[in-house]
Amino acid sequence: MLGEAPFGGASNEKEVVQMNFGKAFLAGVVGGTVMTIIMALVRATMMPQANPEMMLGTMTGSMPGMGTWVMGLVIHLILSGVIALIYAVGFEYVTHRAGVLTGLGFAIIHLIIGGVVMGMMPMMHPMIPEQMMPPGAFMSGMGMMGTGLFVLEHLIYGAIVGAMYTPVHGELRAGAEA
Repeated sequence: MLGEAPFGGASNEKEVVQMNFGKAFLAGVVGGTVMTIIMALVRATMMPQANPEMMLGTMTGSMPGMGTWVMGLVIHLILSGVIALIYAVGFEYVTHRAGVLTGLGFAIIHLIIGGVVMGMMPMMHPMIPEQMMPPGAFMSGMGMMGTGLFVLEHLIYGAIVGAMYTPVHGELRAGAEA
């Protein structure tokens, strides 16, 4: 393998970053889609103000509407794919494995960072708080239900990404042992 010296010694060559980029991005898009479906069900039944796609779409300065929601959905799915690439780096170079439990571990870090960012949203969003309700850290602006939903969705996302991703390094090790 490139970057490894014979007999396990040090190498002067840089290690080539190897990841299943497509698999990681797809896993993130699937996870983001599941989050959107869960949020749509919640919006339809009990929390109509919970609309992260509209919040993302209106960050561009567009007025709320179906086109803006679709733009927010696209932004959400792209961000979900990019975040899954970060998970994949962790799977490859930190844990050297992936799976539901490993994905849940990364999801805890993800939800902490995301929760803090949600709290900073009024500083970044042109319509909050004048025209849109501030979500609050960890969606606390929507009460305990909002916070619980935020945590649950991120854990589900991490489980999906962990379950769908297969580390390259794990595949190489498994192939070398066979």
